Amino acid sequence: MLILLFVLGAVAMRFLPHAWNFTPVIAMLLLAACYMKPKHLWVPVVALVGSDFALNAFVYHTPGRPDQYFTWASYFVVLGLAMWALKGRVRVASLIGTSLASSTAFFLISNFGVWLTGEMYPHSFSGLATCYAMGVPFFRNAAAGDLLYAGAFFALYAWLEQRHQQALRAAA
Repeated sequence: MLILLFVLGAVAMRFLPHAWNFTPVIAMLLLAACYMKPKHLWVPVVALVGSDFALNAFVYHTPGRPDQYFTWASYFVVLGLAMWALKGRVRVASLIGTSLASSTAFFLISNFGVWLTGEMYPHSFSGLATCYAMGVPFFRNAAAGDLLYAGAFFALYAWLEQRHQQALRAAA
């Protein structure tokens, strides 16, 4: 139940003003991959996809774009990375490494989608390189946000779990 609050909180935070790509999305996916049962990992992805539709309709006033499929696919890649690297052994170094690997995977996949499905860049190696180069400022914000939120989410989750366990022991 606690993890669902993090999912809902991360989705809600997407609607608040923030620097471009400085969101808790990756951190929430990392946390979910660590503490949700694998059969329930569709929940955070559906929440993010739903929030993308809501953001497009009510905030950006634009229809969805084909490159969003690549963004959504990257969510599954992040979940896979986290399940492989963090499940049962969350340490500061592994969290930092997985957060940075997830930021990089998201950047590579989502920008590839922008290049492949869009009209902004020529469909050539040069166009792809330009697309990635233009995305670097967004990547910096994303990586910084992913690191900050991952540290905060995992620390808060551990603290809340500890408090919950203490309360259970005190009640027994």
